[in-house]
Amino acid sequence: MSNEFYSAEEAMKKLGKPRSTFFKEVENGLIPFEIEPGRQRGRRYPKEAIDTLAKRQYTKNKRQGPTHLVFSPSNVADTWSEVQIGAHLYGEDDIVPFDTLLEWRDINDEMQMSVKEQGQLIAYSSLMPLDEDIMLALLNDKIRERDIPLEAIRQWTDPSISVYVCSLTVKPTGNAKRDADVGRFIITQTLKWATKQNSQFDIKNWYGIGATAKGQEIFENLGFTEIVNLYGGERKGYLLQNLKTPAKLIKKYLSSIKD
Repeated sequence: MSNEFYSAEEAMKKLGKPRSTFFKEVENGLIPFEIEPGRQRGRRYPKEAIDTLAKRQYTKNKRQGPTHLVFSPSNVADTWSEVQIGAHLYGEDDIVPFDTLLEWRDINDEMQMSVKEQGQLIAYSSLMPLDEDIMLALLNDKIRERDIPLEAIRQWTDPSISVYVCSLTVKPTGNAKRDADVGRFIITQTLKWATKQNSQFDIKNWYGIGATAKGQEIFENLGFTEIVNLYGGERKGYLLQNLKTPAKLIKKYLSSIKD
């Protein structure tokens, strides 16, 4: 009879769930168990049921990409982690220092979002409402992001603001498919965040910089117009004047990245 059941530890391993999550799902009726007649303890986990759940979970993960990813506002600790990831990828000279980011947060603490998996930060993005006058200086490489003056940062509630798509970064793992899945996740979630902000606040223009071929492809797939071309096309500046059909924009982007 025992070969028909898994122990709790075996079931956890089969389902790939940490202990706390496993028992929470057991209590919530998401994982089947049995108890021998006449006993109040000694849960056993039927192999057929657990194997079926594991198979469904594998199929779902394969179809939808990474699971258990959480897209949420960055806190101060997240900001520090983002600086470390950025420094590793781009070098100290091309990232915004931690102390500057904290000064930005003092003005507007709703400009950064992060992606976490089991509490670990693995990607981040930033949308910055800025004074319109600073945008062309950024796009034309007259100033870098670290040089954005504090007085140029706006609140989301300010009238007639423009937004700079500041960052979309994934911490590389060495697994190309995994990194691509996380990339698609954060871009999709950032688009949803952008369209939500667009519906709630008075945003007139969206700007972005494509410093890589992939970044340029993303902006162009989203309908941005190229308005600056520097260094033989290695760096391009983009503008999107109207975001009137956000659902179509997201659908268009998702169609462009289908495998």
